[in-house]
Amino acid sequence: MANYAFYAALRHYLATRTVDAAIDLKKVTRVADNFIIKDHQLFYTGPSRQYMRLVILSDEQKQTVLKECHNKPGTGKHCGVRATRDRVIAGYFWSTLKKDVEEWVRCCHQCQLSNTSKKVSPVPPPIKVTEPWDVVGIDVIGPLRETPRNHQYVLTVTDLFTKWVIAEPLQTSSASEVAPALVSKLYMFGMVRKIISDRSREFVNEALNIKHAVSSAYCPQTNDQDEWTKQKMKCALRRYVSEAQNDWDVHLQAIVYGINTEKQESTQYSPYFLLFHR
Repeated sequence: MANYAFYAALRHYLATRTVDAAIDLKKVTRVADNFIIKDHQLFYTGPSRQYMRLVILSDEQKQTVLKECHNKPGTGKHCGVRATRDRVIAGYFWSTLKKDVEEWVRCCHQCQLSNTSKKVSPVPPPIKVTEPWDVVGIDVIGPLRETPRNHQYVLTVTDLFTKWVIAEPLQTSSASEVAPALVSKLYMFGMVRKIISDRSREFVNEALNIKHAVSSAYCPQTNDQDEWTKQKMKCALRRYVSEAQNDWDVHLQAIVYGINTEKQESTQYSPYFLLFHR
């Protein structure tokens, strides 16, 4: 309630340059330059004034924002504390934001159900890439719970330069279904110089006029970035399937959107920004 009174006074000050006698004038004026009013709403801009973040006041508004940025498959996909915090900070502001995000993620039931222990593997040497869509990693995830459209697998294609992910639901993991799906996805951005995959017959390259570097069958993380995509996608699907049951394929592209708009630790940018520069 104290925060609400302060921000109400701040909003009144920005509109009228006056404050109620019960409000500390110095406290209001000290931060006033970091806020603006637009369309009758209060926004935090910070000293740089380059970005506007909507000031959230009520607990109901906070819950709505946290659900949007953590629980939904497209914008949230049950990502961790850091990714959820980055999404919230990108558009919203309140004084206890970081603490509330940590608490929300910690108490998330779906995240608790899907969290599993992770074995630490040696980090392989990075694959050298020089530009977008030079080298991609591919994999097939599944079998998953069968959907009404008979989908049980997901083909993933990851650009190793931008970390951009493409995904396509499949009914089977057979070469006859994987190959045309892969070619159709590569046509979106043009054919690549090299494909990285595990040693699997799904990824036959006779139909593809490109090099196919086969990862070691005994070291699935040789293609480290694609293994990261696979684990990220499996985690998001696992968390969402438990909520949406057997319609995960309907929401697959929303999950992919969430991955592509999430800032990556390795690049400090989102794949979307690196690919489209915005």
